[in-house]
Amino acid sequence: MRQIEIRNKWVSLGESSVVKDTEGNDLLKVKGKFFSIRRRKFIYDMNDNLIYQVRNRFWNFFRHACFVFDKDEKPVATLETKFLTLHDHYNIDCALGNLVIRGNILGFDYHIYLNDKEVGHVARHISLRDSFTLTLDDDQDYYFFVALVIAIDNIVDMKRNQYNN
Repeated sequence: MRQIEIRNKWVSLGESSVVKDTEGNDLLKVKGKFFSIRRRKFIYDMNDNLIYQVRNRFWNFFRHACFVFDKDEKPVATLETKFLTLHDHYNIDCALGNLVIRGNILGFDYHIYLNDKEVGHVARHISLRDSFTLTLDDDQDYYFFVALVIAIDNIVDMKRNQYNN
């Protein structure tokens, strides 16, 4: 099992994040745009090579959605959740197969299922800034699953903003 920490930076105009392993070593950089209607985020390796781009769907009628694109802006995943649900569940359309992320009623604990087998876990931590621990089976591509966690955070932030307005 591999554990990865994803934390929003304390001060960031574009809601950027840091991604580290359990020893505190930097793994990825997540940079957000200062002004982005679709909450666009870019995921880079430590050599500043773009790996993934995450952005919300512009219109959300009865479903919230977020897209993950590769470095060439080709879609690699679409996350969707129903507009009003009791639990925080995400269906992901991607090449891996039947990928589902199921959350609890509070949205602080998620289980990742690939083809009906649990392959990972995401824990959202209660703090002043968004913070997650991603635990994955060793054979899973952690870059891709970090992009999914960033997408879920985008959707949760979008829901929060809609309900607060």
